[in-house]
Amino acid sequence: MAGSDTEGELTPATAYSYLRLSSKRQANTSEKQRYRDGFRRQIAMRDKYLRENPHLTLDTRFVLHDIGVSARHGANSAKGGKGKLAMFLAEVEAGRIATGSYLLVESLDRMTRQQVSKAQATLLQLVNSGIVVVSLVDNQTYREKAPATQFVMSIMSLSRAHEESEVKAERLRATWEQKRRKAATTKLSGRCPAWLRLVDGEFVERDGRFQLVREIMGLLAAQQGRDRIAKILNARGEKPWGHGRSWHGGTIQKITDNRALIGEFQPHRLVYEEGKGEMIPKRVPDGPVIPDYFPRVIDEELWDAARRVANKRRLGKAPNAGGPLGTVVSNLFGTVAGCGVCLKPMNYRDRGPRSTPVLRCSEERAGLCTNAYRIPYHDTENAILSWLVRLDISGGAPGEAARLEREMKAAIAKRDELQSQGENIVREIGAGSRFARAPLAQIEADLKKVEMLISETGARISALKASGGADDRRMAVGHLQELRARGAPDDEIFAVRSRIRSIIRTTFEGMWCYPSGHVEIITIDKTYHAFRDGYWWDEQSLDWVPWAGAFFGGGYRASRKELERRRIWLEEAAAARAATLGDEPSET
Repeated sequence: MAGSDTEGELTPATAYSYLRLSSKRQANTSEKQRYRDGFRRQIAMRDKYLRENPHLTLDTRFVLHDIGVSARHGANSAKGGKGKLAMFLAEVEAGRIATGSYLLVESLDRMTRQQVSKAQATLLQLVNSGIVVVSLVDNQTYREKAPATQFVMSIMSLSRAHEESEVKAERLRATWEQKRRKAATTKLSGRCPAWLRLVDGEFVERDGRFQLVREIMGLLAAQQGRDRIAKILNARGEKPWGHGRSWHGGTIQKITDNRALIGEFQPHRLVYEEGKGEMIPKRVPDGPVIPDYFPRVIDEELWDAARRVANKRRLGKAPNAGGPLGTVVSNLFGTVAGCGVCLKPMNYRDRGPRSTPVLRCSEERAGLCTNAYRIPYHDTENAILSWLVRLDISGGAPGEAARLEREMKAAIAKRDELQSQGENIVREIGAGSRFARAPLAQIEADLKKVEMLISETGARISALKASGGADDRRMAVGHLQELRARGAPDDEIFAVRSRIRSIIRTTFEGMWCYPSGHVEIITIDKTYHAFRDGYWWDEQSLDWVPWAGAFFGGGYRASRKELERRRIWLEEAAAARAATLGDEPSET
């Protein structure tokens, strides 16, 4: 019988079927698809061999299918890995596969396409363990008693398979290198982000998605977490992209972290690294970033602002990074506010309707700091918002922006240097080499730090350049007052307070609260501004100015005792000013 095992046809044995496809699309059985039906072909050859060898019983315990797994790098057979051939080899080594069992493969290159020394070792490991390996395509049966010439033929077969893989890989590399060289004028492929599609060789907007992308990035820049953004979209019935039933934080992150939003494309190539006993495929950058490859959806300013928030959230430094934000923004200052003594955060404390919310040193409560002053929250917020709409830092912005731009250039040069070092290591000794792992890991860690510095510096530069006028601040604060006056619903107030909080975080470099009750704010142009108990210090009049609402009967949220204390220090401040200027004390 053709393909039969005449030497052992009368001895009952168990047959194990190993099937491997290097691409998942080869497993497609639809007649409408033009892909090769390699999966069904291998099954048909196996079933034919079993019919011709009735003494064999097909094992049904193990499903030895490696679909979309490379044999060239040994991903299917690496010891301790997830490959099904690796599992079978482990079972054989442990003695749980009976001697005399059969392993049926379409051909030896289904088991391995590694260099011949490693490939032959895999075959010999099985044969020396008493396993009969059958190559169906060429009717070859490899067993312990097989003649030496047969194993010589196996070396030739395995060597040819490895050479074919290398030639294909080299051709594929050359093809993609040629495509990358033409990427400025010709798109590499139709692969693109979910908001784009390829039409006549150009990427165009898909289904009006640009506006939603801009909204998502705006929400992130306004300190909304990705999970909360997903809830916002789901609540209003926004249909998700792709096959998902709803939006979630992961899908939002795929959008917000994609530099295609600003038109960039980073070519990648696939390398295999050994880790935890298996060959793991990993995409690594290949060549420089290609600018303007995709159409821009957002500007650099919005990208930098959103990345700054995303980076701080990743490091656990964003406001409320440890949990959900809720439905209100009680504290506009978040982690910006710190203790002027111990430098730890000032916590927002609200004990109910009869109490006055305050900012309190987080360490003082535990007896670890001497700053016992309770900063009255609402009066301080009112004073800062009244001052914020008048703030103009255009005078100091150009010099500070120039300094930051110098830092940005140095960081970009460092990033490019690290990128080049990593590419040289991969090119010279390969990413999978044990000698490359440590330096590549260090380079990758340094790259992450530099890229975060570039993102944060870019956001600060954008904030400085946009900070000269007070239009955005005035509109946000004015909108808040208007919403409060008409009793707007909580979700509207939440949105505008979130926006103000974002403005504060991009405008303030620090906010320090001292035991004297003074609050000192350092803006991004490196200037200092003083506040206390609902008043702000005006450098032009050299006097303490009450918050804007106090002029219209707004008053203060303070007890009589607290108001009396404020009156005393205001009079003392006015007297000191008069003594300095030689004037009569003014009534506040």
